[in-house]
Amino acid sequence: MPSTNRRRFLATAGAASVAALAGCNALGSGHPEVNTGSGLSEDTSQALENDAVYLAGDTDDLPTPPNIAETLEDADAVLATPSADRATLVQAFRTHRPVAFATGSGFDAMVGLLESVRQEYTFGVEAVRARPVSVVVAVPGNETVETYTFVDEGGWDDPVLDPLGWALVGRVPECETFVPESSADELYDYAGATNVVGRLDEGEAYASRTVASVSHQDTGQYVRLRTTLHAEANDGFAVEDGVREADFPDDQRLHDVFPNAHTRNGVQVANVSDTTRSTFEIELTPKNARARSALTGCGGLQTEGSIAYDHRTSFQWKRDDLLGADRHYGGGTGRGEWHLGT
Repeated sequence: MPSTNRRRFLATAGAASVAALAGCNALGSGHPEVNTGSGLSEDTSQALENDAVYLAGDTDDLPTPPNIAETLEDADAVLATPSADRATLVQAFRTHRPVAFATGSGFDAMVGLLESVRQEYTFGVEAVRARPVSVVVAVPGNETVETYTFVDEGGWDDPVLDPLGWALVGRVPECETFVPESSADELYDYAGATNVVGRLDEGEAYASRTVASVSHQDTGQYVRLRTTLHAEANDGFAVEDGVREADFPDDQRLHDVFPNAHTRNGVQVANVSDTTRSTFEIELTPKNARARSALTGCGGLQTEGSIAYDHRTSFQWKRDDLLGADRHYGGGTGRGEWHLGT
């Protein structure tokens, strides 16, 4: 099953990712080799060699995975087009099989699938607008869902199978900045996660992972959203910064935004949120060679009621030379929505 394959893949990918980031030494000023264990620099399509994939919908429009399941019962995961039969996909999802959509309106198809099972799961989705999306994936858990939106930045050898493999075996590294704890943590339950991920054709890669936890109390529904931003450099281009912003309706109160500004493990966090305008925003900047090779930082908020917002996630990489500076950019903007029960 995917969880076992994730452990197997990461065990072998950890050593390989050191070599994958070895080019960071060329970034200048002695950038170290950094092993993040994320899998973003690996050929994650190989994860599908251990998972049988069932194809649904207009199968001629789909790439051919290395291991095809002839029946749904034999499948570990499903790769579909938006035209696939909804009942079949719901059946697969309810039996704990990840479902991915490629081509066309795949994001809308994923939302439709999740709406069909919304009485059984809590989940969040983050759309990316005005930029190409190669594949979206929904991975069911125990009454929660983890969703993935892969921006087509041109860096995956196969823009569908590689991201699908990463959704099954990859991970966002643990946060290297400070996130405050609360005495009320035990009142909140994990409610799902949503990821926006990309890999540039030059090799730089990034991920934004937002985790929701919810507390149903007599006074209403309280929600915490915590976002981890991660960026990896490539030969010659160092990580310059990462930004995450969420803009809520003006009448939605943000009870808390965190963390306070600080620097830890070479990562500077600036919290420029404006609670009077119901906006959350953190900016991450590397302050040492290691963080310029691989940057990871966190921030979050607490609010109440229903959760919907406009989001922006952006990353920059920079290379200095005799003629000035050259930059690469990645990320996306769009709409985030969560179904967290009642």
